[in-house]
Amino acid sequence: MFYEILWEFDNTLYPDNIPEVYVRPRAQRSIPFDELSIDQKVMINYNLENNKKIGLWFDFTITKIIIKRTWRELVGQLHISNTVLCIQKRVIEEIYAIEAPKLLTERTVEDERLMISNGKCRPTAPNCDECEDNPDEECRACGCKICAGKEEENTLLICDECDDMFHMKCLNPPLLELPEEAYWYCPECKNDENEIVKAGDTLKKTKKQLVRPENERNWGGGMACVRRQKVCYMVPSNHSGPIPGVDVGTTWKFRIQVSEAGVHRPPVAGIHGRPSDCAYSIVLSGGYEEDYDNGDEFLYSGSGGRDLSGNKRTNSQSKDQELSRMNLALAKNCNASVNTVIGASANENNWEKGKPVRVVRNYKLGKFSKYAPKEGNRYDGIYKVVKYYPNTSNGFRMWKYVLRRDDPTPAPWTKKGKERIEFLGLKMLYPDGYLDQENNMKNEISAKKRSISDNDEEGSVPIKKFKKSKSVFYLEDELKDLIENDKVNAKLWDECKATLINGKPAFLDCVSERFKCVCCLGILYDPVTTPCEHNICLKCLKQTFDSKIYFCPTCRYSLGNIYDMEVNKTLSSALLLIYPGYKGER
Repeated sequence: MFYEILWEFDNTLYPDNIPEVYVRPRAQRSIPFDELSIDQKVMINYNLENNKKIGLWFDFTITKIIIKRTWRELVGQLHISNTVLCIQKRVIEEIYAIEAPKLLTERTVEDERLMISNGKCRPTAPNCDECEDNPDEECRACGCKICAGKEEENTLLICDECDDMFHMKCLNPPLLELPEEAYWYCPECKNDENEIVKAGDTLKKTKKQLVRPENERNWGGGMACVRRQKVCYMVPSNHSGPIPGVDVGTTWKFRIQVSEAGVHRPPVAGIHGRPSDCAYSIVLSGGYEEDYDNGDEFLYSGSGGRDLSGNKRTNSQSKDQELSRMNLALAKNCNASVNTVIGASANENNWEKGKPVRVVRNYKLGKFSKYAPKEGNRYDGIYKVVKYYPNTSNGFRMWKYVLRRDDPTPAPWTKKGKERIEFLGLKMLYPDGYLDQENNMKNEISAKKRSISDNDEEGSVPIKKFKKSKSVFYLEDELKDLIENDKVNAKLWDECKATLINGKPAFLDCVSERFKCVCCLGILYDPVTTPCEHNICLKCLKQTFDSKIYFCPTCRYSLGNIYDMEVNKTLSSALLLIYPGYKGER
């Protein structure tokens, strides 16, 4: 059975039919605590990050009821999407019954009366943690930054830099009319364009005004806060498993490059994941004293419990860690039910069935482990969480995770792994322009150190330059045949094959650039080669035609509304060999 949804506020139909399993009546009947029973399924309020605050409403199966003199608790299973979380909840808010579906023709007058009488809103998490959305309480977080008042909301201006709100009358000088500019900045964030300078001098630009071109990056200024120059379109951000085109043993100079490649997207955090899903990748870059690294298995400490105020990147442990957020995400990778009290362990016979975690080792780990790279950040393959548990050896509760390698590719530190890295030509990957700037800096330093007389040119010292390592990458015979048979794209393939002398990474970069869809900006999937010799994804071209645009998206060549969209099977097969696994992500 399917339902057709009609929205009340604008009287429009929902675009798709909704299956019966996703539709149920609004919970409107609260259940007294005395009427609860074991194995009963109800709806409760729970905050995944802080169980003492108001959160979201979830289905909950009761397994145990605890009644004390001053408080009451429920123990059971919290149903979050397809995940079951074992929790212990102290009852403060109301508990609602899950209503059974009933057709409109079967409703009685009593049902309508109950719906009207119990039409109150359930409590939800406040937008402001400071005042908890109390309209009578002054608050500078959700009210005026100057007077802390919330009155006259139509005169509150939001700064586009710091997101603080200000009454027009509280500004100095006060504003009488709404600003006409597209962006408005408060006095603390605004750049003073009327700054008085000395005669003959120019106005000094602030950091906001010093905009560097996208293709130029000041590598000498540090790498702590740089932004991504590229985005990985190969797979979605919540992709679990290997990244197509990224081989085990690939090494990047900086963490931001690992983020650009999609292997570990956060530029600073050690765990990437979603508490409602699982963890996708982690980075090993130091850890704690009790942690160990045996290569194929290591002990990993969770995140949190450190005071990072004052823009600190790291600090000593100052409080207990909680099994929430990224810690909870990593726990869900284990092939066992989530337990927030004592942890869980997968069976030794089926631990491989856990969800995969991409592991990157950082050179900073070299102080504690011989398996760390000597420089940069190296992708070491797929690992699985075998078990996780709380540890209080240092005075604070910390969550520990045991991860074991489960990747068919040889590890980079093994003899076979090193041979494979050499065969593929996997050298250290540097950002665009980094080596050139390093050469320029070395040239400047060498020029300062040299003392050359005006008449003696023979005393000049030759300047050393970086040599680009050349490790030829050889294509497989099957891939060679496909490339040769793709005559229409022969010119593009020739440009790609010219980079084989620089190794596999250079070849992959060239292929991803030459065979990128102009519509979705991803690697071509089911490519259609047009008469004008351009390649577009079949899905993207269909969407273009659905919009009644019958031109090539690249050059505006007229294709006609009856154009036969035939997939270039040869090109599609070649890309599948180069990027195995990317097909399933579309």
